[in-house]
Amino acid sequence: MNKDVIYIDVEDDITGIISKIKASNEKIIALVPPKRTGVLQSAVNLRLLARAAKTNDKRVVLISSNASLVSLAAAAAIPVAKNLQSKPELVEPSSLDADDSVDVIDGNEVPIGEHAKMAPGADPDGIDEAAETMDDIPSTPPPRSSRATKPSKKSRAKVPNFSSFRKKLFFGITGGIALIAFLVWAIFFAPHATIVIAAKTTSSSVNTDVVVGDKLKTDAKKGTLKAVLASQSEDISQDFTATGSKNVGNKATGTVQFSTNSITALGTTIPAGTKLVSGGLAYITQSDVTITISNYNNAPTTVEAAEVGAKYNAASGSMSGAPNNIDATLVDPTSGGTDKIVKVVKESDVQKAKQSLVDQNTDDIINQLKGKFEGDVVVLEDTFMTDYANVTSNPAVGAEAAGGNATLTGKVTYKMYAVARSEIDEFLKATLTDTLDNKDEQRIYDTGAADAQFQDVVKKTDGGEATLIATGQVGPKIDEKEVKENAKGKKFGDIQADIQSIQGVDSVDIKFFPFWVNTVPDDSKKVTVQFKLDESN
Repeated sequence: MNKDVIYIDVEDDITGIISKIKASNEKIIALVPPKRTGVLQSAVNLRLLARAAKTNDKRVVLISSNASLVSLAAAAAIPVAKNLQSKPELVEPSSLDADDSVDVIDGNEVPIGEHAKMAPGADPDGIDEAAETMDDIPSTPPPRSSRATKPSKKSRAKVPNFSSFRKKLFFGITGGIALIAFLVWAIFFAPHATIVIAAKTTSSSVNTDVVVGDKLKTDAKKGTLKAVLASQSEDISQDFTATGSKNVGNKATGTVQFSTNSITALGTTIPAGTKLVSGGLAYITQSDVTITISNYNNAPTTVEAAEVGAKYNAASGSMSGAPNNIDATLVDPTSGGTDKIVKVVKESDVQKAKQSLVDQNTDDIINQLKGKFEGDVVVLEDTFMTDYANVTSNPAVGAEAAGGNATLTGKVTYKMYAVARSEIDEFLKATLTDTLDNKDEQRIYDTGAADAQFQDVVKKTDGGEATLIATGQVGPKIDEKEVKENAKGKKFGDIQADIQSIQGVDSVDIKFFPFWVNTVPDDSKKVTVQFKLDESN
């Protein structure tokens, strides 16, 4: 026969247990108490259980091996079993097992073995006889102070679980605060509306020359755009071959004698550095000579060849280049000039070496410079340049290069420019505004800065020159602030009708947030206006 197993909780009282017995749909009920339960450590409570079972035509069996609990059950004529598989018995108090071990209850096992025999009509082991004794229990339970119902020493009074109570109280308060916070957010902070206006626009192209530079300010009228400079430097050492040649021999020297037959020439001074020519070769005087009455016939000074070389040797005779009415004559042939041809650095050699640096693969450097730009910018890659201002040749230009070997050394600087989209947007907005036919009824919806391009870029020392090309969108003038003010507190249909009455507006859509909001908030800060462009025209 079917049975019902009722597991008694530590916090259950006798009233709750009786209610569970009454609510059971089975005739046979096995009561499984927890360890050290207090509610069943009372003879009165057990008699009440027995009486309730009999009144409701139930058969109750107590599953326990606790000696004191079994003794109380025997007094109440309630059959007991050690576990769910044992046969229930009506135990006499004198025959109780002295074992006072802790209850061992297996609530996951199969129903009570032979307890089904105790269904109505069967009376195994005199259980019916024991159950009949329940009729003697008075309808009103005796006072708890009765000595006959004194619980055993192991019975304990029920102690409230304050830890569990504190946890429940904490979660209750936290949940309440969270609910209040959510309601405040949902009512006062969350409501938001976005008004999407689709306006018909027309294209307006911009094609203009601009000058860009990091020292300029964006000015549409002046055609200037502020640029951003990215630069980096590195030390270089570039070997190259000197191709120039130079005679570094000695200069020829000699003595020249000035004389005059004109009295007007007396007092004339021939300064040092005067150029005298003999045989097409130039010689330079080395000191000042003044013609006086005492030396008018022989005023000597030393001359030196204008350049080194043996070809300046052996010059003799008269020389041209002296002042009027004064003659210049070499006293002895010039001598001492020698030839020594060596390799020297030419300016063209230095420029060629610099160009070889430029011709090297600079892709990595360009990418590094691009990485230095921050934000949304348009990089003008054609403005990339290399600055060799701090690079020198060793030996210097014109100096002898031993073995024809020379080296470029120093610090080279790489530079490149970019223009921020925000600067382009500002420039295009001013440019397009000047092209509007009716500024009171039209406005710029899109400057085209996002797709703007620079063409024909020419690099300059502080930036560059280029042609700026963009296409903007011009449409009807709609005041965002006015739209927000007029929409406050209104519903979808009213807002749509108001805005669509504006010339040039194609459609209107309103998005509310959260989903339970259906009216535009009264606070304009919670209203957003977006423009959706219809560029079909």
